[in-house]
Amino acid sequence: MDTQYYEKAVELGNMILASETSLRLADAKAAYEADAAAQEAYAQYNEYHNNTRIAQQGGLLTREQYQEALGKLVEMEIAAKKIPAVQEYLNAQEDYDNFSNSVVEMLKHTIAYKETKSGGCGGCGRH
Repeated sequence: MDTQYYEKAVELGNMILASETSLRLADAKAAYEADAAAQEAYAQYNEYHNNTRIAQQGGLLTREQYQEALGKLVEMEIAAKKIPAVQEYLNAQEDYDNFSNSVVEMLKHTIAYKETKSGGCGGCGRH
């Protein structure tokens, strides 16, 4: 079995972990976890969101009740995002997700290009 591919995957994983995007996420997570008010506000939002989703899926809410719940969810989200630790953590998480997804997509495109030799992915300019 060719272990070189696994070794390269580990190397890529370590590079991703050492990236600015990953380090920013780690710092933001640490700040969030150190902020009890941030954790409480976001936990309340998540709990209400999950309970609303379950109630809505179970047919337990009227349309009016669901609309009211959505309004409250928006208010709770806005309030939570006013806390700097929550805002930074969510932004850092989104940036990390976008970064890691783009790496995976580039791997897929590279493999597809090599398999088809069709001339590349049509616009990324890296081939």
